[in-house]
Amino acid sequence: MTRPLPPQTPETEGWWEATRHRRLTVQRCRSCDHVQHYPRALCLSCRSTDLDLVDASGYGHVRSFSVVHRSADPEAFDAPYVVALVALEEGPTLTTNLVGADVDAWTCDDAVEVDWLELDDGRHLPVFVPTPP
Repeated sequence: MTRPLPPQTPETEGWWEATRHRRLTVQRCRSCDHVQHYPRALCLSCRSTDLDLVDASGYGHVRSFSVVHRSADPEAFDAPYVVALVALEEGPTLTTNLVGADVDAWTCDDAVEVDWLELDDGRHLPVFVPTPP
């Protein structure tokens, strides 16, 4: 399976660099303390450009999900797989994959924690697994 590499931009470069060390980060505005994901050039709350990256806990809950039974690119993604919105404890929501459980076992509000899928270029993609009880 050959997964396509996600693009990197000047705004996301620091975020991707943190993933090389399996660190999940979110962007924080130094002006108003708003926390957001994905990294952008300005704060969605106050429009400031004074932003930095801070470590996230890696814990959250499933806000919504969908099971994909037919992959648009079978050479890159083995179906079935779960695409989800995960709300982090820090507030932002990530679009991600849920792994580590049967695709039919997931429910909204499941507690999850970050895990990492290694990409071919040394970066890692955050995916989420069930949080042990």
